[in-house]
Amino acid sequence: MTIRSKRGHNVTPDEHKLVVRFAKQCLREICKKQYEVQIGVTYPRVRPLTYADALKRLRVETKYRNQRSYGSARHISIDVRHFRESLTSFHEYKSFANDPVIGSITNCTDPELLLKCLVAHEVAHHIQMLYGPFTRYLRKTYRKAHGDAFKTVYRELRRTLVNPFIEPAQEVA
Repeated sequence: MTIRSKRGHNVTPDEHKLVVRFAKQCLREICKKQYEVQIGVTYPRVRPLTYADALKRLRVETKYRNQRSYGSARHISIDVRHFRESLTSFHEYKSFANDPVIGSITNCTDPELLLKCLVAHEVAHHIQMLYGPFTRYLRKTYRKAHGDAFKTVYRELRRTLVNPFIEPAQEVA
């Protein structure tokens, strides 16, 4: 299955494909039955989110503009500047920077892992905003950008897709 995407004019095809691949990995993980993410029009009429449904509802944009990346109900936009510059850390927001699972990453020599972390962060926003109103455990807190709903989704993505590949010498601050 394909995902709708748009590559920025100064983003290489390989960089774009990498971001799309990471977004698909995040969607595949969060669509597993254990997470009970729901899709629907109104609360009483909901059904489990499938990977095919998730792919149809996400658009991935890549750019290289020295701008912030972001995630919304309709799409995620990833700026590949940090990936291209091979930075060695990923800084999270102060409110959860020291969390042992979703906190900042320092001393990482794998730029792809840091890019995957960024994509997971933005996909978590997408899931929170689009499926939060229909998912039992996200329904009450999905409106706050970096609130409990976001942290719950992001924690699962980081725990399964990013953190197992962090070397012991690298730190999650």
